[in-house]
Amino acid sequence: MAESALINTLMRPFIKRGRETPFTVPGALGAGSRLLCIDSGDLADLVFHAPLLTAYKRRHPGAAMDFLLPEPHVDLVAQSGLAHHCVVYRDGQINPWRPAYGSLLRKLGAGQYDVAVVMSFRPNPRLELGALASGAALRLGPSHEDNWPSVNFEVRRSPASEGYYGDRMAVVAPFLGFAPGELKPRWPLPGDRLRHTAQQVHFHKPNPDQLLVGLDPGVSKGGHAFAPENLQFLVRQLATQLVCKVVPLADPADRDRLDRFSARLSETPVGLPRATLMDMLLLASQCDLFIGGNTDLMHFAVAMGVPTVALFAEGEDPCYRPAGRSCARALDIASGEKVDIETLMEAVEAVTGGRTGRPSTVIVAPPAGEGPPATAVTDAAPATEAVPDGDE
Repeated sequence: MAESALINTLMRPFIKRGRETPFTVPGALGAGSRLLCIDSGDLADLVFHAPLLTAYKRRHPGAAMDFLLPEPHVDLVAQSGLAHHCVVYRDGQINPWRPAYGSLLRKLGAGQYDVAVVMSFRPNPRLELGALASGAALRLGPSHEDNWPSVNFEVRRSPASEGYYGDRMAVVAPFLGFAPGELKPRWPLPGDRLRHTAQQVHFHKPNPDQLLVGLDPGVSKGGHAFAPENLQFLVRQLATQLVCKVVPLADPADRDRLDRFSARLSETPVGLPRATLMDMLLLASQCDLFIGGNTDLMHFAVAMGVPTVALFAEGEDPCYRPAGRSCARALDIASGEKVDIETLMEAVEAVTGGRTGRPSTVIVAPPAGEGPPATAVTDAAPATEAVPDGDE
């Protein structure tokens, strides 16, 4: 028996209401709707679903939008202005063999939700059942053969094209009453922290013609990672072609790999904070150019409109290739090969709109010790709670 069918059988007492509630589209997602957003923990998937969530929030500012999410994404979601309430889960709490899972389903069932969105493009039966347990009539989620009854509104790929995951919500939008033009790809970052990061970047890079280049040495969605020496070679070649500063950026969960790569670089801006995921995303949003494999930060940079060159190893899912965007180019890199600098520079020239050809004007940096002032974060955070683990 497939995992999804087994979980549905075991958890049947928690999911009756979700099975029986009808819905119609468009119309299911209105001003009075209660929306549950279920985060699988994949940052790229969260970013890919942002266009639908932000469009809904703009149209209905006072609507209740709750999030079920893992702890690493709490800061990102809580400061986005999207969440009314956050429920935090740990990996052990979505194990159907533990009492904590039943407790979580009961909590979701008490939320009186109208719509649930499982923010994933791959099967995730345990979280899909959370959507069903929420009692939501419309349950949007990944398309796979075992998703019913947990999912009753599938997000499918087009038979004629693989299609970039970042464009899937624009296809869904008309069925939910939104025009595709209402969907904007950018993730909402906190304004105060964004301004503070921009000040920090200006302090460390006072020359406006010098490019801040973010480079992600992390492991790709397909499990591939470029050798550190190949990336180091890329940085050296890039420095011969551009007036730039390179800052390594990656998921903080892979801190060891990030630190090892950073140690290979002769000059890295040391004053730019990179301790947390939010730090990394804020810096990525301020880059003049971003280079990386098929990683979460690369997809975030594309969504934010940052000029991006994506390096794709063999075997990566084509649905992760950003397409139809003037700010993004994908290059195929064969296993063990170095990036061809001429090909790379052609892509850089294309995504930056020719900015790399401009001459540099040196601007004197402020005296040491006169950096930008710190700015307090004043954005009000939504209510956040952890789901108690019933086994402990």
